[in-house]
Amino acid sequence: MLTLLLMAPLASAQDCNTATLKKDLADASPQGVANAFVALADCDAGAGKAAAAGAFERVLSGEGGNTLVIKAIEIGAGDEAKKWLTSLQSDERSSAVAALGAACGESDPVAGFLLSTHEQLGDAFWTDRWYRSLAECRRPDIQAMLQGAIDAGSDDRTRFFGVLEVYSRNLGAAAVPTLQGLAAELDSTGNTEELTYIVNAFADAAQVGSLDGQDAEATKLAIAAIQALAPELPPQALDQARTTLLSLGDEDASNRLSAYRHADQMINGELHYGLVAVETATCKKGDTWLGIHTGEIVEPGDLWPDQIQDAAEAAIEGQWSFELARKCKGTSEIEVLITEGPTGSPEGGTEWLDEQLEQIREREAKKVYEYTPPALSL
Repeated sequence: MLTLLLMAPLASAQDCNTATLKKDLADASPQGVANAFVALADCDAGAGKAAAAGAFERVLSGEGGNTLVIKAIEIGAGDEAKKWLTSLQSDERSSAVAALGAACGESDPVAGFLLSTHEQLGDAFWTDRWYRSLAECRRPDIQAMLQGAIDAGSDDRTRFFGVLEVYSRNLGAAAVPTLQGLAAELDSTGNTEELTYIVNAFADAAQVGSLDGQDAEATKLAIAAIQALAPELPPQALDQARTTLLSLGDEDASNRLSAYRHADQMINGELHYGLVAVETATCKKGDTWLGIHTGEIVEPGDLWPDQIQDAAEAAIEGQWSFELARKCKGTSEIEVLITEGPTGSPEGGTEWLDEQLEQIREREAKKVYEYTPPALSL
């Protein structure tokens, strides 16, 4: 045992042979350059730094290049790493920048490299999308840099909203007040399209879709912020708010936005939909009887138009009476027809109703009964 213990340091020293590792790097294929460089840098950081320029000349972009660039930064060869990164095509650089982002939170050298790159590149840091590396790098200096970019704004709105997404993911709950302020400011200018981007960013702040899971505090704040903004949001932004609230997990809050979305069609605090229910009875003797029930649906704006059909089908047999099957000792089916959206008033669906009745009355039936039941409440 003593012999083995004495041999261990010697074996380690032999493994870390700078001359051998330099030769391994020189002989490595483009696919093997990164691993050979890492081995040399781990053994002798100074030798690795000296070899960085040559390694970057031979390495392939992709996983190997990403490994090399991180190791080079960590041993002080950031200048060589930056030269290589700026030489890449946009898609290749995106891959490398993503790798830097994954390392940034745990690596002081990588975080420092990104900060210094921002200082050196200035506006190009944002235009060339280096910021994409910052979503998961939750360090105060990185967050301050992102906050500065949001506060400064940009005439390049595509870039600005790209940065806003990263900012929201990075700062989480702390981003919500900024998003709410931006939304209020844009709402006053009537910029509907940009409002939808900001409403969507609340989901980013809550970490929706994150591998680490959704953030409960940010989710609560985001839901409250959207609800506070909702009364003033234009229709397109409300449509996005509905989707965002669903992604945040609050279906009830999402549904209640319908009242704001269709506020101009509200009558005394209710939405009205045209409704026809057709009872088709197949009687014991084989005859067909039709029961045509015409009326309307009223609901307080807690459902969106595309939810009304299922809700009406679930409620109608409990509120309306369908007796044809019993009367003719047969069976029956109920078909529920509804206007595509609110009618704006009890009379607003008259034209739609006339079209439905014209078609239904043409169906073959031995007997046809028509009814006008009270409004169906949802």
